[in-house]
Amino acid sequence: MSPSKLAAVLACLGSTAAAQAPARIAVFPFDILDTSGEGVRPGQADRITTATTMLANTLKSTGRYDPVDLARFAKEIAGLQRPDECGQCWAAVAKKAGAQYEVLPSVHKVSTLITLMTLWFADVNTMHYVARVEGQIRGDTDEAYARGITFLVTQELGKQPSMAAH
Repeated sequence: MSPSKLAAVLACLGSTAAAQAPARIAVFPFDILDTSGEGVRPGQADRITTATTMLANTLKSTGRYDPVDLARFAKEIAGLQRPDECGQCWAAVAKKAGAQYEVLPSVHKVSTLITLMTLWFADVNTMHYVARVEGQIRGDTDEAYARGITFLVTQELGKQPSMAAH
């Protein structure tokens, strides 16, 4: 193969690899809406932290997403209103962190046995939601959250036309 043909092939391969680079995504902490009347259970704050980390790791493991580090924005994030109360206030943090997308995860705890887990994905530049996946999980345990996250990311997210390419 001539050097010019080899260069052309390598250029094409390079552009294909660049086109398939993982999308940078800001993974925000899970928001919890508890209408169970059971009150806060021991370990709930740790479960939310663990679930958020697991969500970031599960998204990364698909090879389609590269979670950005939000640690330097922790104080700002802690001061934000709930995502459903402030419009796109979370997008400003995602943009500062260099993300293309943000995921706003939430759980609605109806009872110890019934919880609805929802992952909202938004394009940081357009400020439009591009995907939503949700499912019920059974139990208020680390294992239930882990199963819910794994299912939503590996089984449901790819079915969303706007997110399937990422």
